Amino acid sequence: MKSTFILLCFALFLSPVSGIDLSKLNTSYWYDPAAPLKMRSRVAQASDTLHVFLSITYNLSDTINTRLLLQTSYLDAIDRLLQVYEMDTLVGTADHVLLKLTLNDVSEKLLVLEFELSGAYYYYPINLKRGRLNHPRFYPLQTNGRPLISSFSTSPSLKFKGTNAQDTLYFLQYKANFQPADPPMGIAQSVASELLMDSVFISTQEVSLAQNHFYFIQSDTLSLEGLTLFMGPKYYPDIKLIDELIPPLIYFSSRSELDKITNAKDAKIAFENFWLNIHLSPKVAGTAIRSYYRAIKKANELFTNYKEGWKTDRGMIYVIFGNPDRVFRENKKEIWLYGDIRFEFKIISNLFAPNMYVLLRDKGYEKIWIKKITDLRSAL
Repeated sequence: MKSTFILLCFALFLSPVSGIDLSKLNTSYWYDPAAPLKMRSRVAQASDTLHVFLSITYNLSDTINTRLLLQTSYLDAIDRLLQVYEMDTLVGTADHVLLKLTLNDVSEKLLVLEFELSGAYYYYPINLKRGRLNHPRFYPLQTNGRPLISSFSTSPSLKFKGTNAQDTLYFLQYKANFQPADPPMGIAQSVASELLMDSVFISTQEVSLAQNHFYFIQSDTLSLEGLTLFMGPKYYPDIKLIDELIPPLIYFSSRSELDKITNAKDAKIAFENFWLNIHLSPKVAGTAIRSYYRAIKKANELFTNYKEGWKTDRGMIYVIFGNPDRVFRENKKEIWLYGDIRFEFKIISNLFAPNMYVLLRDKGYEKIWIKKITDLRSAL
C-alpha cells in the first residue's frame, strides 16, 4: 500500500493543467477530525530553491490519486505548468508518508495538492510566497532526526537544519501568557501589544527550550524571515493540569464564575462544581467536560501560531461552534459558514505571525453568541 500510494501521488505531470479556483470549493475538511486524509506542511527557502515538507495521513482502505499543481493565487483559472525537480521519502508507513519536495525557480505563489479518494476531491494549498516576507532558510528537527512539521514541539530539545550548517540562530523567548480571543462582537487584539520578550540567546547547536514558551527564531535579525514555535508540555496539544483547564472556560462562563474558580482554595473542586452546577448530573457533566476539551485539543493542534490554538480567533469559533459546515478561502480571507451564520477571517501577515487569521467582529454577533453559549450550557 505504501509504495502504491507514493507512485500514484507523485508521478510528475509536466504538461499544462487546469487551474483551480479554490475560492469556490468547500474545504471544511481541512478542520474535520473525521476527514479521510490529513495533510500538514512546512516550507524552507534557500535563495531560489524551496524545500516543501509534506506530512500526509490517510485511511488504509482508500485508493488515492494525486496531482501537484502550481498556481498564481487561490482564484486562479489559468493553466499552469507543474515543475517538481526532486522528491525524497523521509518516512513511509502503511497510512502515513513524510515527503520532502525540492522546487527551483518557481514563480507561482501556490503549490496545490489535489487528492482523489473514492470519487471525491480534496485540495490543500501551500503558500510558496509570503508577499514581502520570506520563508525561513532553516527548519526544526525532532530528536529522531525528522523535520518538525507542526507549529509546536513537545521535545525538551531541538536541532535546526539550514542551508549553512554553521549559521547562527537567534532565539527570542516569550512567556506563553497571551490573552484568549475576544468574542465575535468584541474588539480584535493587537499582536504587538502582547509581545513581551523575557529572554534572547544565540546558538549553532542543539538547543533546550523552556516549556510553555513561544520562540521567534531567525538566522539574520535584519532579514524578513523567521520561524515562530511553541514549546509545550509532553502532552500538548492536550491540556491536563488544573491551571490549564480553567482559562478556556472564559468562552462560556461569566466573569464572576471564572473569578470564583480562579480564587478558590481548591481550584479542582471549584472546577468540578462549575460543571455540576450547569449540568446537575455527574455523568452529563463528565460528558460535557470531555467534549469541550476535545475541541480545545483539536483547536491547539490546528491553530497554534504565536499563541495556543484555543486562544486564537479561529480556535475560539471552532471550540464554541464546532467544525464549520463550509469553508471558503481567498487570497487574504477565509469564510466559515454554520448554516446561515457567517464568520469572516482576514488573513494578515507580519514577521512574527506570517499567517494570522483575524475575525471581523461585529455587534450583530451578540445574539448569536449568547444563544450558542446558552445552548452549550443547557445541553444534556
